[in-house]
Amino acid sequence: MITGSLLRWLFGLRWVIVAILAAALPASEHWLGLPVSWAVAVPALSVLALANVAPTIRSSSGGVIRPRAVVAHVVLDVLTISVVLGASGGAANPFSAILLVYVALAASMLPPGATFFIAGLAACTFGALFFVPGSASCHVPGADFASHLYGMWVAFALGAGLVAFFLTRVRRALQERERELAELSQRAQESMKFAALGTLAAGTAHELGTPLGTIAVLAGELSHASADEVPRHARAIGEQVARCRAVLERMRPGATPTEGGDAELATSVPLAVAAWRAANPDVEVEVRSAGSGVVPLGHADVEAALFVLLDNARAAQAVAGRATPIVVEAGERGGVPYVSVEDEGAGIAEDDLPRVGEPFFTTKGVGEGMGLGLYVVRTLLGHAGGKLQIERRSPAGTRIQMTFGGLEASPA
Repeated sequence: MITGSLLRWLFGLRWVIVAILAAALPASEHWLGLPVSWAVAVPALSVLALANVAPTIRSSSGGVIRPRAVVAHVVLDVLTISVVLGASGGAANPFSAILLVYVALAASMLPPGATFFIAGLAACTFGALFFVPGSASCHVPGADFASHLYGMWVAFALGAGLVAFFLTRVRRALQERERELAELSQRAQESMKFAALGTLAAGTAHELGTPLGTIAVLAGELSHASADEVPRHARAIGEQVARCRAVLERMRPGATPTEGGDAELATSVPLAVAAWRAANPDVEVEVRSAGSGVVPLGHADVEAALFVLLDNARAAQAVAGRATPIVVEAGERGGVPYVSVEDEGAGIAEDDLPRVGEPFFTTKGVGEGMGLGLYVVRTLLGHAGGKLQIERRSPAGTRIQMTFGGLEASPA
């Protein structure tokens, strides 16, 4: 099948050919001294021009055209051009080379069989031009003049065949390359989907790790808890189970990280810190409030993001051997809600800062982290229109700020 847009190129070529032949007729007569039969050439040229009007209108729809329709147009052009050339000097007319243009056109648009048919037709019509009276008037007579004419025809036939052969091969090679590129593109898309699925699964496993660890700690404490502490531990376990359910719910097709949004930081942040401390009772966390703020995330999402930042802060301080409090600040600055976590841990190397937040990049030791925590947080904030800002503290430590909105809150 051939699209209407390609067929319009054929009609455009036809208009160019009509214009060239219309200018070539008087030039052939006055400058080349070739006899021109105007009574034959003008009607043939008019047929070529009239044949271009109605199909041009029909092709404007841009639909699909069958190859046989294109073959019919090309055959009409070759025969009509041959009549015009025959009426203006025959084979002696140098504009007979125009016939090769249609061979090249057929090779670029039509199947191989149709292309070689057009090449054979062009060779036959060019050979017929030698039998037009007066076609030999510009050739120097001699004993071998007949051989010269045959040589011209053979050269034209070979040229037409070579053009058809090589252009057809080039077209076939390009089509094969397009198919290969399409297959490679499909494989790349499948690989990207597989990698995205793996990242999603790893991120989910990372998010489930903290609440499951909390549940394990609380379950272990139940055996030593007093009767008054059992209900509190049971409620904490229920909260962690609910968080696991929320993490799995985000994997549901069509779910977004912001379902159940509009969490108040003044409420969500202290509750999240309390839940994290239940699994890390030996770490001191100081919560500071800088005003109220509402974010387009659910409480479970705020808690999940804050757990990642607190886990990283705890690990950094453990590496540095410091037990200073981790500072969590939540509020609103300049109309932009934010949550920041500061620690006095080992900090992040200057060269590693640009890569922090990339999937599977971690500054922790081998087997201590998957490098997905900050990536999950960055993705979560991206869905909510927020940003993740990471800064090195002086003399040591890190400050990570989650900004919920299009503006970045300036560091405190």
